[in-house]
Amino acid sequence: MKIDFNPEWYQHALEEQKMRAPYMLTKYANSEARKAGQLRGLIIEHHVSGWFKKYYPLHYMEPDNYHQWTRICSHDFKLKTPSRILYLDVSGPKKDGSFGSYRYKPKAGVDFHILCKANGFKSWDCVDYKKGFEIFGVVIPKNYKTTINPKDIINFGDWLKQMGL
Repeated sequence: MKIDFNPEWYQHALEEQKMRAPYMLTKYANSEARKAGQLRGLIIEHHVSGWFKKYYPLHYMEPDNYHQWTRICSHDFKLKTPSRILYLDVSGPKKDGSFGSYRYKPKAGVDFHILCKANGFKSWDCVDYKKGFEIFGVVIPKNYKTTINPKDIINFGDWLKQMGL
């Protein structure tokens, strides 16, 4: 499923990076490359969450740490479904281009991981976000491992129907 580039969502990602960056530190890496990776992730995250906010406004809920820059949160946004509230994580590709968990990715507190990449990727320092984004599918937490088996990826359209959206 394709998501078009949205300048407003892009600006929200830049603003969040500016406010959160001082608190997104690790004792292992606090380099410009790490900050650039955080920003790439936020740009993808804001386009996915923005898409849900636009097309499912009655179901969309902000994350528990919305505008609380120092607070860590395992989910990126929430959705009210007919049966319950879902906690969702947006997962962009890792440095090698694959999807999956990594050392600092929260392991608990999420119902689903939405896999999404920027279509305008040329290299990690050259991404044309204006080409939009592609959601590949959804993975349940037990299958969100360092390497994700393609058979464990749920089709995005099917998942929306399963969730009653």
